[in-house]
Amino acid sequence: MPPVTLNWYDGGLMPPRPQELEEDRRMGGEGVYFVGDKGVLLMGGWAESPRLIPESKMKAYKRPPKTIPRVKGHHRDWIDACKGGDAASSNFDYAGPLTEMVLLGQVALRTGKKIHWDGPNLKATKTPEADRYIKPAFREGWNL
Repeated sequence: MPPVTLNWYDGGLMPPRPQELEEDRRMGGEGVYFVGDKGVLLMGGWAESPRLIPESKMKAYKRPPKTIPRVKGHHRDWIDACKGGDAASSNFDYAGPLTEMVLLGQVALRTGKKIHWDGPNLKATKTPEADRYIKPAFREGWNL
C-alpha cells in the first residue's frame, strides 16, 4: 500500500474540527476520523458508531455485504484462540504493527516533532532525538 499521512492527537490535544461535521454535532472527546478522497468517517473510541459526515452522506451510503467474520468480543476471541480455535482477530501479525504505530504517536508527542519512520530498521529518520524513546539506554549490568 502507498504511504499515508497520520496525524496523532493525545494528552488533551484535539484535531481541527472537520468542516463536514454539522454545527449542531459534537466531535466527542476520544475517537478517530479518517479523511478520504470521497468523504470523512468519524467514530468514537474503539471504533464506536462509525458515521460518514455529514449525516446526509451516511443516509445515502449503501453498506457492502459483511465478509469479515464477527467475534463474540475481544476477550472471548483471545480465549478461544488460546484453546485451539481460529487465530484471534487481533493476533500478533495485526496487533504488532498497530502497537508500533500507536507507540510512535507517543514518541512524536514527546519529541514534539514529526516522525518519519523506517519500519524495517526500527529507526526514526531525520529525528535523532527520538532514539532515546525507541531504544532507551539500560543501566550498567542490565541489557536485552
